[in-house]
Amino acid sequence: MRPWRVMPLTVRLDADTEHCLQDLLAETGQDKSSLIRQLIRERWQQRQPSASITQQLGGHPDGFLSTLPAGSAERQPRRRLLDQRLAARRAERA
Repeated sequence: MRPWRVMPLTVRLDADTEHCLQDLLAETGQDKSSLIRQLIRERWQQRQPSASITQQLGGHPDGFLSTLPAGSAERQPRRRLLDQRLAARRAERA
């Protein structure tokens, strides 16, 4: 987070928006400044790209990707490896 630098901000609200603000203040028990800071942060976070499921779970387990042969992340080599493994399984069952 950035260091604090207090800067005055003046915002003109219409009557309806002021009423909404008063309702939010009564509901949350916050002062105007902290409520506005919170709402701005929440809105800013909504605009940030969300983390992938893998990132939310803490990333890939150690060694997960390093066990694959080089180049196997590409579509064609991956398909070839899968075909080879499936063919080997079919051969084992026959």
